[in-house]
This record gives sequence, C-alpha cells and structure tokens, in this order.
Amino acid sequence: MNLKPFLPWLLLAAVAPGTATAQVQPSIQPNRYGSQPAPPSNDARAAYERQREAAEAAQRGQRAASRRAENDRYEVAIDANRRRLEADRARTERLRAAAPTPAESERLRQEFEQRRQSYEREREALERQRAQAQPQPQP
Repeated sequence: MNLKPFLPWLLLAAVAPGTATAQVQPSIQPNRYGSQPAPPSNDARAAYERQREAAEAAQRGQRAASRRAENDRYEVAIDANRRRLEADRARTERLRAAAPTPAESERLRQEFEQRRQSYEREREALERQRAQAQPQPQP
C-alpha cells in the first residue's frame, strides 16, 4: 500500500492534538518569586497614591544623585589640591638643588612651607564643606 498521498494528512493528524493542548496553556508562566501585581483599578485615590509614591521615589533618586555628584566634586577638588602640592614640592626641590647659595635654598624652602600651609588650609576647608554638605544620620 502506498501511503505517500496520505502523508500530509497523517502529519496533520499527529500534530493537531499537540496544538490543541498548547493553546490551552498560558504563554507566560506566573512570577513565582514575587507577589502578584495588583490589578489595575479605576479608584482615583489608588491612582493618586501610586502617582505620589512614584514622584517621591523619583525625588529621592534625584537627591541621592545630587549628593553623589557633590561628593564627587569635593573629591576632585581635594585630589587637585594634592596634585598641585606635589607638583609644587617637586619644583621647589629642583630649584633648591640648583640654588647657588645655601641662603637661597633656605629661602625657597621657607616659601614652599608657606605655600604648603596654604594648600593644607584649602584642603581642610574643602573637607569641612564636604562634611557640612552630607546629610546627618537620623535616629
């Protein structure tokens, strides 16, 4: 017996029961790790609460981002101060090594010491400002 003419019908019959059961099952599995989302409602109060909570969350995120950016600005300013101090120190050491007299070398050292103290005061002021800008922990 030749089954060749019936082959498409046989394949369709074999596949058809599987497709019927596949249509009954949901295409997306439920979230088994979290709670089910609340069904949407037409309640105006619930909509207002959701909108208010979303706005508060956005504001908290904005404040946190602003604090991080401000802290980064202080970090950059303190680091720049430290790099200027180190560059000034290296330049002064080169000048002192090339100084013609010990008196000139001592004068360069004293001038550098005054500038070093100025760098320290600037760094301390930046650290104070950064500490004041940070929010105080609430009990």
